[in-house]
Amino acid sequence: MVTPSTETTTRNTAGEQGFTLVELVMAVAIISGAFLTILDLRVKALDDAFQYNNQRLVNRLARQKLDEVAFGLEENTSGNLEVPGKDSVGDWPWSVEIFNESTTDIGPKILRISLTLEYPSVYGNSISSADSDSSEDLGSVTFTTRMITQEGEALYEYAGQLVDLTSEGSF
Repeated sequence: MVTPSTETTTRNTAGEQGFTLVELVMAVAIISGAFLTILDLRVKALDDAFQYNNQRLVNRLARQKLDEVAFGLEENTSGNLEVPGKDSVGDWPWSVEIFNESTTDIGPKILRISLTLEYPSVYGNSISSADSDSSEDLGSVTFTTRMITQEGEALYEYAGQLVDLTSEGSF
């Protein structure tokens, strides 16, 4: 009997030939899934960064307006905030409430000043419809500070009027 040589009859196994089509499709599917996951994380990181920067701007502008009111640079108790980089005024309404927390009628007065700022929300909280009055949702932020005013300061005189206007010392 003749035995064939081992060199010519050896068949290559699947591992020696390369990848099969099924293995290739599975590898592409796994790589695509990983790529989409990384892309989604990147988009979420960009959204979070944009929202953080917007909230930082809102907080900075609200704190600045509160300081203007507290130090007597702003005489009004409400108005529209001028936003740097925007042409239109009136987008961001603000209002202030000043409470006299003093326990005596003489001497320095303790005031609590609360500022509420409304601003256009980056991401709308509700779906706007055709019959809605507002085309965009407004977010709001409130900052409060306390300060002591001396006689002769504008807020001292204003605090004296608050006691006369209401029995609780606020308006």
